[in-house]
Amino acid sequence: MNAKKKVLALVGLTAAVTVLAGCSNSAVPSGNSGGDSGTEIEILSNFTSDIARGKVLDKLIEEFNSENEGTYKVVSKAQPDWPTLQQQIRSSISAGDAPDVFLYNFNPTDLSREESGALMDWSSYLDDDADWKGRFKEDNLTSLTIDGEVVGIPGDQAPALFYYNTDLFEKAGITEFPTTWDDYLADAQKITDSGAAAISMMTADDSWHTMNAFSYLATADGGADVYAPGSDLDNPAIVKAADYTKQLLALSTPDAVGGNYAASSSNFLNGQSASIIDGPWLISSIQSTLGDDACKIAVAPAPTFGNGAIEPGYTVTDSLNVWGAAKQDDKEKEKAVVAWMKFFTSNDSAVQMAVEGEYPMAVQTELSAADKEKASCQMAQVLEIANAAPTSVVQMARGITTDAQAQLPSLLESLALGQTTPEQFATSLQTVNAG
Repeated sequence: MNAKKKVLALVGLTAAVTVLAGCSNSAVPSGNSGGDSGTEIEILSNFTSDIARGKVLDKLIEEFNSENEGTYKVVSKAQPDWPTLQQQIRSSISAGDAPDVFLYNFNPTDLSREESGALMDWSSYLDDDADWKGRFKEDNLTSLTIDGEVVGIPGDQAPALFYYNTDLFEKAGITEFPTTWDDYLADAQKITDSGAAAISMMTADDSWHTMNAFSYLATADGGADVYAPGSDLDNPAIVKAADYTKQLLALSTPDAVGGNYAASSSNFLNGQSASIIDGPWLISSIQSTLGDDACKIAVAPAPTFGNGAIEPGYTVTDSLNVWGAAKQDDKEKEKAVVAWMKFFTSNDSAVQMAVEGEYPMAVQTELSAADKEKASCQMAQVLEIANAAPTSVVQMARGITTDAQAQLPSLLESLALGQTTPEQFATSLQTVNAG
């Protein structure tokens, strides 16, 4: 571009070209790239081309554009920093210029985006294609139904599952992953006695690994709605979860109190702890760190208390991320958006995202025998567990107030150090969450 400007300056045509360029841009209809490329839509996400899922997205876009040459064209616009991306989306919607298609974090306590009137309604397209609609969990579509309109397509909802080191379990004499929390604690003590920490925990930042365990413990005793927004958190199930979390922290590594995500995950990857509850993004670290020994890390659903409060095999997940789309006056552009989203959420695309991109999508994803051979051992297990899960519950820390989130580290540390009882923990959490 700089060289071009220099040439234009030499021939004295800069001003004229600028005018012509402005005329040319204004002549290209919204949603079209000009020429014969067809209706163009932009996809805004954090899928940069230097990461696995971004590379797969680029490949899928290339395939889609080739299949729809002259009709539709998709262009990826990536913002690697997630908070910046979310603010960019909010600002665009507020300014009345929502992106064509964008990935955002769904928060049921803040529906300002969904209720803005700026988002496309997917209802008719889903209702007209029962097979496509059936690929999504009914609970997710229900959550995204606002005033009778489905305002987004589920993107991803990473399940937080148990990853465990089979070598360390076998060294402690454990041949199967426990199915109840009491059995898990008994096995955890065996692991500790054999020389390793039982589980990676942390209390700093968002206390992610610890709050995954806490969420499983609370829902295992009190059911899927035990900490739903608006619930009284000072209840017996939360107290029990605090009690068991305290025991788990005592069976973790010495740096669990005050430790962050990097320390906690490193302890697991280096074999200092035998298990961890994390999302599928851990898989790439397992593969790169352990290499040929990676398959000694297995994946399992969390235990229950066996009391019928919730069905075994359920999952606790991270927040739901959603593909939203701008409401369009241009029906051709709307058709392009729908065509792309159906292509992107097809089983073939979802398999590529999972196997090559290490990114499981929030759709039913069926792997063929050949796919399973190509997938990492952990990803194949993650998809199997996620597909079979009878229900999913968003992790507790993702739904409490920002004040309560900010207090979690100190509350958990106080619990771990014996400065507060489980009962006091539950009372304090409820107080700060209620504001």
